[in-house]
Amino acid sequence: MIEIYTELLKSISDYLIKGIFISILLFIFLKFISKNKIEIVLSTTIIKWIIIIYSFGVLVNTILIIILPSTEKYAILERSTGPYWWAYWLMLSMNSIIPMILLFNKIGRNIYFLLTLSLLMNIGWLFESFVVHMTSIHRDFNTQDYNPYLPNNNELYRIIEGILLGIILLVFENSIKKLRKI
Repeated sequence: MIEIYTELLKSISDYLIKGIFISILLFIFLKFISKNKIEIVLSTTIIKWIIIIYSFGVLVNTILIIILPSTEKYAILERSTGPYWWAYWLMLSMNSIIPMILLFNKIGRNIYFLLTLSLLMNIGWLFESFVVHMTSIHRDFNTQDYNPYLPNNNELYRIIEGILLGIILLVFENSIKKLRKI
């Protein structure tokens, strides 16, 4: 059961969270070009709630893995108390604790704060990769076919997904605005 929940969070992270930074950059760029003619309030609110729900889900997932019997329990406890504990706690705080600041309305409506927070969440994802790889190397769990990280098409896909998410949200919000005027 926990494995399904973890896979759901991984899918949300892969298809939404990693591209949100690009979406927010698109909002800022279009708002700058259009001289504030494009509305982005609803779009930023949707992104804010996506981030909050994902962060809460990550926190609940971590707590459930620690409390309930799970195959990942040892890995989480080892990473959170092992030699790279600082990177694990930095990753966990950037992905689940710091985004809860968005629950304050004044902070959550600031698009530049959303941009900074989405950047921190992506840095948290990089720390997660660092923790997994370094603990595997430290404990000598790596296999013979271990290759160092090389950039691939996934980065390009995340950029395209972020642009598409931003365009969809902007079209949705501005069409609602036009329907309200009619």
